[in-house]
Amino acid sequence: MRAIIFGGIGTIANTSYLQRKAFNTAFEQLSIAWHWGEEEYRRLIVETGGESRIGQYNEKYGGLPKGILPQQVHELKSNLFHNFMNNSKLPLRQGVKWVIDHAKFNNIKLAFATTTSRKNIDILLSSTGLDPSIFDIISNRALVDAPKPEPEVYQYCLNKLNVGANNSVAIEDASSGVEAAVSAGIKCVAFPNEFTANHNYLDAIEKTGDLRESAYLSAFFTSQEGLIKN
Repeated sequence: MRAIIFGGIGTIANTSYLQRKAFNTAFEQLSIAWHWGEEEYRRLIVETGGESRIGQYNEKYGGLPKGILPQQVHELKSNLFHNFMNNSKLPLRQGVKWVIDHAKFNNIKLAFATTTSRKNIDILLSSTGLDPSIFDIISNRALVDAPKPEPEVYQYCLNKLNVGANNSVAIEDASSGVEAAVSAGIKCVAFPNEFTANHNYLDAIEKTGDLRESAYLSAFFTSQEGLIKN
């Protein structure tokens, strides 16, 4: 293994509850009579893309006031999400530090294959205390044309890392991310959160809620000379 590629921002820290809070706060501030409960939000985030999610929801249920576009709602939601993250100290998800430490110890490249905005990434890393230099490459929405489940972001990272798909493993927290990684020829460990646990992960090599319990990653790290202990 020459590279470990973290997928969406939810593979680093649990941000889904802040995302849902930001959507609902935006709806309230714009006098939109919507409120996405936990179960509904779980269903909605099977598909990626917040702006398209708003548009599709309005097409199905209606409710957007005249003159308010999905883009405007999503811009407000994004600003609220940034504020919520800025005012939070987000803990790393279980096993993330373990993977990073083992990767660095074994000279394995690290990438962050996300198609969110650069601002989201910067705030996330600041809120979790992660130094961006930990990653050899960080993608963002401006660097690729097609969002997941298209494999473009993974192909971009592989090219920049100069490693082959067969020498890499991805970590993804949603089915669309798993599909993107697998379509790029990369084995993928599914790492769902409470909002994505019901997604279809049949294409993943395994599913875990704690990366330290990943049989695939553990088997690789324990095969390396001088395993570090955490």
